[in-house]
Amino acid sequence: MTSMEKENYSNLSIDQPVQYQIRIKGELEERWSNRMGGMQINQQAQKDGLIVTTLEGQLIDQAALFGVLVALYNMRLPLISVERIDLTREEPNPLMKVRVKQNADFLEFIVTGVQKNLELPDSLETILNSCKLAGVDCALVDFRGLIGGNRDDPEVGYDRGADQIYKKYLAAGNLPLNIAVLEKKEMIHAWKQREEILRSYGLETLITDDYNEAITWLNSKTPP
Repeated sequence: MTSMEKENYSNLSIDQPVQYQIRIKGELEERWSNRMGGMQINQQAQKDGLIVTTLEGQLIDQAALFGVLVALYNMRLPLISVERIDLTREEPNPLMKVRVKQNADFLEFIVTGVQKNLELPDSLETILNSCKLAGVDCALVDFRGLIGGNRDDPEVGYDRGADQIYKKYLAAGNLPLNIAVLEKKEMIHAWKQREEILRSYGLETLITDDYNEAITWLNSKTPP
């Protein structure tokens, strides 16, 4: 018997509230949330430049789910996946998740979950591509909700092409990027060493555990 067959479906019903996560190809603005049953809407740029939008939230029944899917179909937004989220099941090791929020002058990357090995080149390339698509030159990356990883070692990831990625980004005519990184207070000392390495690449960086300090610093980098 497969693990899927072992699942208990006795409590499933077509007329009960259920938490869903829906992923689509393309961009859907947050203002459409009410049309989508109040689901939270977030966009994320992939490495190839493709925008993937995630809708997550509770729908009152399967009729509401059907209404959301029909609305997406009418908007010609291709469906990638629909997942029912079991809120009663605890995940001891949830995967790393990144939620992207677009503000007026910067992108905010909110990172949560568990990450065993955080590689700078991959994450930096994602940030660069996202900012380029959004037309901004400032980013706030919040790692305070991330558990685990080798973030206490300032050398992890920095000898694997991050500087070349940023030089290539600038050579393509893009504006220099300003990145504010939010970390837990106990991580700040190690991250301060990373701050020096990042700045040696020409990448303006602030490492802090204070959200207001990060916002003030980013605003100082934005032309009035």
